[in-house]
Amino acid sequence: MRKLWMILCLIGMSSISWAQDSTPSVALLPFTIHSKQDTVKTQKTIIDLLVRQLNAEGVKTVDPQEVEKIVRPGESVQMEDQARSIGRRLSAGYVVTGSLNEIGNNISLDAKLIDVSGAKKTEPLFAEEKGMENLAAAINQIIQQMAVHLLAKAVIADVKIQGNERIEAEAIKLNIKSKKGELLRSEQVAEDIKAIYKMGYFEKVDVEVTDTSAGKVLTFVLQENPTVQEVRIKGNKKIKEKDILAAIGTRQYTILQKNVVAEDVQKILKLYSQKGYYNADVKTQIEFPKDPRKATVVFDIDEKNKVYIKKISFTGNKSFSGRKLRGIMQTKQKSVLSWVTDRGILQKDIMETDTDRLTVFYHDKGFMDAKVGTPEITRRDDGFYINIPIDEGERYKVTSVKVSGDLIKDEEKIKEDLKSKSGEYFSREKLREDIDFLSKSYMNEGYAYVQVDPEVKRNAEDQTADITYNIKKGELVHIGRIYITGNTKTRDKVIRREMKLAEGDTFNSTKMEESMTNLKKLDYFEDVEITPSRGEQSDIMNLNVKVKEKLTGAISVGGGFSSDDGLFASGEIMQRNLFGRGQSLGFKAYLGQDASRYVASFTEPWLFDRHIIAGIDVYDWLREYNDFTKDAIGFRIRTGYPFGNYSRLNTYYTFEDADVTDVADTASVYIKSQEGRRIKSSITMGVERDTTNHPFLPTKGTINAVSMEFSSQYLGSDSDFIKSEVHSGWYFPIYWKLVGFVRGEFGYIDETDPDNPVPIYERFFLGGINSLRAFDWGDVGPKDEQGEVIGGLTYGVANFEVLFPLIEKLGVRGVVFFDAGNAYNDIDEFDVSNFRTDAGAGIRWNSPFGPLRIEWGYNLDPEPGEDNSKWQFSAGAFF
Repeated sequence: MRKLWMILCLIGMSSISWAQDSTPSVALLPFTIHSKQDTVKTQKTIIDLLVRQLNAEGVKTVDPQEVEKIVRPGESVQMEDQARSIGRRLSAGYVVTGSLNEIGNNISLDAKLIDVSGAKKTEPLFAEEKGMENLAAAINQIIQQMAVHLLAKAVIADVKIQGNERIEAEAIKLNIKSKKGELLRSEQVAEDIKAIYKMGYFEKVDVEVTDTSAGKVLTFVLQENPTVQEVRIKGNKKIKEKDILAAIGTRQYTILQKNVVAEDVQKILKLYSQKGYYNADVKTQIEFPKDPRKATVVFDIDEKNKVYIKKISFTGNKSFSGRKLRGIMQTKQKSVLSWVTDRGILQKDIMETDTDRLTVFYHDKGFMDAKVGTPEITRRDDGFYINIPIDEGERYKVTSVKVSGDLIKDEEKIKEDLKSKSGEYFSREKLREDIDFLSKSYMNEGYAYVQVDPEVKRNAEDQTADITYNIKKGELVHIGRIYITGNTKTRDKVIRREMKLAEGDTFNSTKMEESMTNLKKLDYFEDVEITPSRGEQSDIMNLNVKVKEKLTGAISVGGGFSSDDGLFASGEIMQRNLFGRGQSLGFKAYLGQDASRYVASFTEPWLFDRHIIAGIDVYDWLREYNDFTKDAIGFRIRTGYPFGNYSRLNTYYTFEDADVTDVADTASVYIKSQEGRRIKSSITMGVERDTTNHPFLPTKGTINAVSMEFSSQYLGSDSDFIKSEVHSGWYFPIYWKLVGFVRGEFGYIDETDPDNPVPIYERFFLGGINSLRAFDWGDVGPKDEQGEVIGGLTYGVANFEVLFPLIEKLGVRGVVFFDAGNAYNDIDEFDVSNFRTDAGAGIRWNSPFGPLRIEWGYNLDPEPGEDNSKWQFSAGAFF
């Protein structure tokens, strides 16, 4: 650096001394103007620019007014002898004369620097630019050329980079303003050095200036920072090392940048603050254990304790309690569940959103002028204290609700379905719902371009509001053409039959939404879009159905463990869109310790082009019971008819050839009497309805099913019975994120011919993870004289659960439950007071490998020989 500054000082000092002591003055003569521009005005502009920039470079110029006494404005001098003569009269050392040429959009300056004494040769000066607006830039080029001769300044012949190993030279040059062909300026070189240091990759920057025949060569000699050989994270327990390394910019085998290391400290602290560790401390160490050019960067983390939100309070809230307002917010106070959830963690972005939630809440409750201020956050030793100021303002009531404009039915009938009512408090949410309702009502009648403009008139004096919905229905619209694109495999017919709208129909918004839902539910496509577009006439709308197909064939294998069946392995080959016809064909295999099942299935979802589901299953099913084994082969023909949005009517015909084998020697006489082969031929009818919002982690909705199976000798069956079952499950939110679930089941078998009793494997066996969780599968029910469970002809089960999030981001939920149920030999014996009961808790995880359940049930009234509790486990995976 010392050598650098000596060079720069010498360059600067020589330039200044030359300018002050040795440079003669310069007389600037008017330029000849070859342009449409005003000659005198343009001459003056050129002279003014030259004078200003020459003076800035330290060159003395003759006063232009003195020049005008000899050469009047508008005139020009081109002959060198004449120019020297004028220069001598003005006592100038040099004279500059030239011309401006404008050709099209190009301008050029052709000038001469003439030595008045004649001792030095005349130096030509030339510059070219685009347009008169760049005249100043052209003048600057002329000045630089003059400065080389007048001030003895050096021109940069080349700019070189040395010492860089990993950083490209061109990347460095982008930060350097000293360029080839420009004058070498000490102040600019100093700025270039700073710019290179600012890049953060170099620990030393030197400059060398060498002379060549073409000018000065400016060389920046660099020494790069050491290489990061290793990045170590110490002290982290709550955040994984891979997550920290992914967040920071310092990485192995990159150049060490201390400014980046400092930024990484803040990034790590931000990660910890998001987890509630606001007291975390991060220290850095840069070590060179083996080689001074290879660094080890250590981030030493002291996590300390979490800082929770201790209290959230409000000021100015008169109409609603703090508890009510806290329920609106996503930010929560610390609770007993905070150790397993994120409850009580302060996240400022969520806090900002909470102020919007509170504002919307007040507006929905009629406080049209309510304002929620910026939360005041105070940190104390025991946590954060948050106070939110609220200005409620006055509460407004609706005095009238009107509908005007194009009405398709009587106003009073329209108003019956609106949420906003006269006499109730004003609500913006109800206003939005009313707009949506009116728009959709009109669109369902074919008015696709309806406009609903709400007009709310407020009266601040008595805090009232009048609402008027102004409706412009537009034209009645019909469906023109339906274009289908993107389906390379699926046939148009399969897509069109899911559409609720057909060509020529009156437009209907609800039917278009249902069409979209139906296409998505097919699960044949990655993406589905239905885009309306105007037809050739204003009252015609075309629909553009665009799909992006995905693979519908799958081969999967998996396995797991269940407390009912033990270890199991499974596999499946499935094609859900066979030949693009929407049909499905599959082969499944299930092999467990106590059961095995092989099934081949075919399903036609639109039989005879009507929405009737038809299919057939062929199976081989083996199941080991406590005292016998059932080995069966059979088939089932099934039909189904969907109706409504969530319901389906099902009908099945089942033919099964079952063999009861491996009867235990200790089995009862009744069980031994069941040994042998039996044929079942039955018809089953049922209705099911499922409105739940998730297949494994529902929070609301119901599951209801009713079925009846009829087996008779008239159908070729060896046994006569009617089996009826009812299932009903209800999910409902309770408080916070707690979800309640109540399920009831009832079943009854009517043996219509006592001489042909129902097979034992058709009876009801209770116990296990899906019924009574403190008992093994099949351990609950009536027993024979030897104490063996033989299953019941009727049963009832009730399950009560409360589910809550444990690790919400991962889909992990906890559950506490109570079970009650039993099976009986006859419906006359059915007695709720004899239900077996248990209670317990568990964990459910919708893991990437499949659903997992771990539950522990405690027997509330154990009988002699029974265990007090049972662990139930179920896990499966497909990949």
